[in-house]
Amino acid sequence: MIATSVLLALLGCTGDPTVGTLSQNVGEAFAPCSEAEIRYLASKHNFMTAFRPCGNNHFQDYAWSPDGRKLYFQLGMSHHIMDAESPTKDTRVVPSPSPTGPGIWVSPTRLVVPVGPPPDAPDGPPQHLALYDTEQATIFDVAVPAQWGVIADLQRDSDPGSVLLTAEIGGRPRPFRIDLSDGSVSEPFPWLGDVDTLTFTPEADALVIGSGETVTLYQASTGTPRGSWSPALRGSLHRDGRWLMLEHEAEPVSVFYQRAWDELSEAARERELRRAKRFEEQLPETFETEVRPPTLSFVDLPTSRRWRIDSVYGHDFEWYNPTPFYGSFVLWGFEGKQFKRNVLLGDFTSRMHTAAAGGTFIGVEPFGPEQGASYTPAPPSGAPPSGAPTKSEGP
Repeated sequence: MIATSVLLALLGCTGDPTVGTLSQNVGEAFAPCSEAEIRYLASKHNFMTAFRPCGNNHFQDYAWSPDGRKLYFQLGMSHHIMDAESPTKDTRVVPSPSPTGPGIWVSPTRLVVPVGPPPDAPDGPPQHLALYDTEQATIFDVAVPAQWGVIADLQRDSDPGSVLLTAEIGGRPRPFRIDLSDGSVSEPFPWLGDVDTLTFTPEADALVIGSGETVTLYQASTGTPRGSWSPALRGSLHRDGRWLMLEHEAEPVSVFYQRAWDELSEAARERELRRAKRFEEQLPETFETEVRPPTLSFVDLPTSRRWRIDSVYGHDFEWYNPTPFYGSFVLWGFEGKQFKRNVLLGDFTSRMHTAAAGGTFIGVEPFGPEQGASYTPAPPSGAPPSGAPTKSEGP
């Protein structure tokens, strides 16, 4: 009931973050933001928006609490928590220094975020983890090694007293486990090779690693690879262990393309395309006229089949645990057109199960070798984990 009430409440969400950088969507100069259009497209594709569609939604990272009651999000140098159950979507500021990376909820009331030194004391404590208890309204600081660079990919661990993360060492991200009680650090996966992105699903003992344009799924406790997929930059396995959501970049689209042009007559559409082409030709050579939208696809692990979602585009996907097979991500746009940034939440059940049963679903299409995707199955039993040293044979 709690999760259902939160989902229904989001339909009327009026939260309006107002801090951040200017939008990079050049296409917005050609058409003003239309709340009606965004709400229609979100409803058409079975999604809800966390923030007002045409608000100044310049937030960065986000994270849902495990019970779905709270939404953490970052706005430039500050970070906030929205009460998703409140009719007015009340927000509070996290009383800590500015965040330096994404946060993670380790319980329904405890949030962990990497932060920098206090703004009024730049020579104070360096980068560290802030453990914020929303119920007690207290902050506990956890020191991190001084040589750590950018901290990212915070993940819940199997042990609620610790978190997994990546930290840059020598310019490359490496995975670490840090104990939140004493700050002790260990390397949980010494067999891993290069890491660009990392997600961990403790319920399924699953580690998903992105390296370059390939994502590999491992059994976390043994390091046994279960398969690799390309193109893919990041992945997240559902806790049931069956469905793997992948993120990659789609084929380039013009930043001037307007979805509404498809509703014009052929002659009018060609006229608009020519007008955009002439405008592009007058721009400096360094001006980007195309963009590759961030795209989601999902894999049914028992069959290794993969499908691409081409009706909605976004990134930073996470499974919304309070409701089975719901997922959330940062919106890029709908149907090839970019819109204002938002956090979307929606049901993926019908998409996944219809595709797995051989049916068709709007905005879902197969994504296999014929469409440029590749899959590498797990190696034979007994093969060493990817990135692990092999045993040298004796004479």
